[in-house]
Amino acid sequence: MDKITNLKKRKMALLKMRLAQLQQKLEGYKPHAKQLLFHNLGAQCAERLFLAGNRCGKTYAGAYEMAMHLTGHYPNWWQGKRFLKPVSAWAASNTVESTRDILQMAYLGDASKGILGAIPKHLVNKVTFKRGASGCVDRVFVQHISGGVSALGFKSYDQGREKFQGTSRHFIHLDEEPEMRLYEECLLRTLDVAGHVILTMTPLKGMTDVCQHFLNDQGQEKQVVQASWDDANHLLADEKSRLRKSLRPHEVEAREKGIPSLGSGKVYPLMESDIVTQRFKVPDHFHKTFAVDFGWSNPTAVVWGAKDPDTGVIYIYDVYTACEKTPQQHAQIMQSKRVTTGVCDPAGLGANQADGQNLIEQYLRHGIHLTPADNQVEAGVMEVLEAMAEGRLKVMHHLEAWWQEFRLYRRSESGKILKKNDHLMDATRYLLTSGVFSQHHRFVQNRGKASWQTV
Repeated sequence: MDKITNLKKRKMALLKMRLAQLQQKLEGYKPHAKQLLFHNLGAQCAERLFLAGNRCGKTYAGAYEMAMHLTGHYPNWWQGKRFLKPVSAWAASNTVESTRDILQMAYLGDASKGILGAIPKHLVNKVTFKRGASGCVDRVFVQHISGGVSALGFKSYDQGREKFQGTSRHFIHLDEEPEMRLYEECLLRTLDVAGHVILTMTPLKGMTDVCQHFLNDQGQEKQVVQASWDDANHLLADEKSRLRKSLRPHEVEAREKGIPSLGSGKVYPLMESDIVTQRFKVPDHFHKTFAVDFGWSNPTAVVWGAKDPDTGVIYIYDVYTACEKTPQQHAQIMQSKRVTTGVCDPAGLGANQADGQNLIEQYLRHGIHLTPADNQVEAGVMEVLEAMAEGRLKVMHHLEAWWQEFRLYRRSESGKILKKNDHLMDATRYLLTSGVFSQHHRFVQNRGKASWQTV
């Protein structure tokens, strides 16, 4: 009998321990690298966009962050925004049904299905439901670590902008893309309490006003994190392959990589898969050079390329951008790459009014040999596009700064290339049009002046 009693006690203890573990699911949240970056940016940014493919964990990242703010329970690794007092918050998605089936499930789970939500169940004080909408939660009241109670309201975009007017909110989580007017209404609700708005979405509508609001004007108060299936640790290779096969071609980049479709406005209308290559150590016998686009308040951007002498394929294998640094500081970075001859923005020929030296001469003093590149924009863009389309230009997958510019490099409605966030794209064009990879050119120096000459 004692053995049976002890066995029951052990089972009860294990059950209690398991329940405690389930209740502490919030503390067990382990974000992948892009989710962690998204959370950390909350320390400085009042507006954040998690632009990601389907199944990259964007909704859950938003739900778990909301749960932390509602409860005041932050894990040891947390470096993002903290609320020390109870918060008033909203969570919203496209429709009443999608809010219930996706957001509500992510936050509260479903006991009947054994699914746990991000908010620990033992901290939920009260739940109220919407009238006339089966199973749709209206508000959740959550115990905050300070002793007060936080309030979370569930909303949907189809209710209209007027339903988002009214009182202030400390934190708002929008899951999937709203109209710009509704987003602006949410932003207004947070201004007087120094609140935050986060948007987690897959860009299925292309380059909309909301996308442009974030992507064209990132700064200290507003940031974007992009994530693809390769960033999602839980997706296995065969599962990603199966998912790709199930998508239509024009959906792949949005649903896999979180890339807004630019349609006919895209400068390089190619799939990323057409030009991407895995990272590899560039062999010593490859011909290497680099291209520089000068800047100061705008970044100085450098692209390094290597040409396979056997196949003629050019690989972009490294990039660098930095603002408000001197030629000497940039030159130190270039020297560290062990490649000292390259091409540059022709603007480098302009003399500095202070000392009469142009940028090319200043770099030469620090061991970097530059010559002006061909700066015919449209002709250069066509040359780069042809190299990409013909498989003669490949870009390593880890160069995220390059890929972000590539994804947003586009034309206006009048057909002109938009001159914003395009410094690595300009450097890439210099790299391809300078002739430095051609067997008919060589680098020479004459009385301290560097140039590429036809041989």
